[in-house]
Amino acid sequence: MALTGFIFDLDGVLIDSNLVHVGAWEQVFRRAGFRVAPDRLSAEMGKGGDKLIPSLLGDEVETEQGADLRAQQAEVYASLALANGLRVSPGAQQLIAELRRRGLRLALASSSDRKQLDVAERASGVKWGALMDEVISASDVAGTKPAPDLIRRAVERLGLSPAQCALLGDTPWDARAAIPAGVVAVGITRGGNSAQTLLGAGARIVYADPAALLTSLDDALGIVSPGSAELSSPTLERLMRAALRAAEQGMSEGEVPIGSVIANGAAEILAEGHNTFNRTRDRTAHAEMDAFRRVAGRLPVEARDTILVSTVEPCVMCTGAALETAVDTIIFGLEAPADGGTARVQAPVSPESQRTRIVGGVLAKESRALFGQWLALPGRNRAQEPFVRQLLSLTTEHVAEPRTAS
Repeated sequence: MALTGFIFDLDGVLIDSNLVHVGAWEQVFRRAGFRVAPDRLSAEMGKGGDKLIPSLLGDEVETEQGADLRAQQAEVYASLALANGLRVSPGAQQLIAELRRRGLRLALASSSDRKQLDVAERASGVKWGALMDEVISASDVAGTKPAPDLIRRAVERLGLSPAQCALLGDTPWDARAAIPAGVVAVGITRGGNSAQTLLGAGARIVYADPAALLTSLDDALGIVSPGSAELSSPTLERLMRAALRAAEQGMSEGEVPIGSVIANGAAEILAEGHNTFNRTRDRTAHAEMDAFRRVAGRLPVEARDTILVSTVEPCVMCTGAALETAVDTIIFGLEAPADGGTARVQAPVSPESQRTRIVGGVLAKESRALFGQWLALPGRNRAQEPFVRQLLSLTTEHVAEPRTAS
């Protein structure tokens, strides 16, 4: 098993608190003159108040009343939770204990703030923070779910790479926060969302509750992290350096410097590729597709632990190919435009596919430097220059203008 970190949401996962939050928000909104149906509120559970209020009531209300509404909700929630108690989800404590027994590092990442975490512990009778290696709350980040800030901070605090971690959440906002953070999402339906909703948001696998996950833990961990290699930061960088060498090879052959490698679950490189458009005049001749073609026949059809590495964020075509071939992890360096990158590809629902983990920003500076070198080449294809400059415009680091003109 290559997974070494596990991140837990709190509300709806470890404790049955979603309906209490809904009731508190309903009371506060009604007091302020806003009528919001409970089912509409339920659909927003999992978000922090900084995201929930503008989503339901608009940006103007958030600006003028947001802080006050959140403070009132916290008071009402605490009153309701402490008066009635909060039920612990079946198997929650046992799952945490088993993961710890297996040597995983654990983090709690909640859109609630520190005061609400304290209320949750008192109302449930469990010191959840004491069971974790790290605790991250809304008080620690600029933006709550579905922004990836909480998950990224949890990964950072655990001292791991995103590819070594999984998140257990009960809402689509958990999954949508995990994806850009590079973390595989596991869903549970106990919080009120269906398996279809959670899978559609990007969860790779869904269970009823922590107890069900615990019962199937070996299978679940194999699905979440099917490869044998721990995808630590040094491993990710080793694979990326091979892709950078492929990009340099492509540049020496007159191509835009984008390189790719395909590795198996043991992080052993099976094939390398680079862009070949200028040679082939084939618009599908991207580095990733070149690598896929080179590995054809040597990659087991049933493999679900394959790793795809690219010096630039894969386009829709290449990301789609990765999902169709059940690639476990995509690793990329430099970010691509939003209309051409991985964010455009929806989560697959076919059982033959799987939601690919996507980890970006690996040796991005080195990838960027290659494009700076390419811009200085006298024989470059100037028709490709707008694309290159668009890539470079997405990052703040300055790249000098070409030293050689022609």
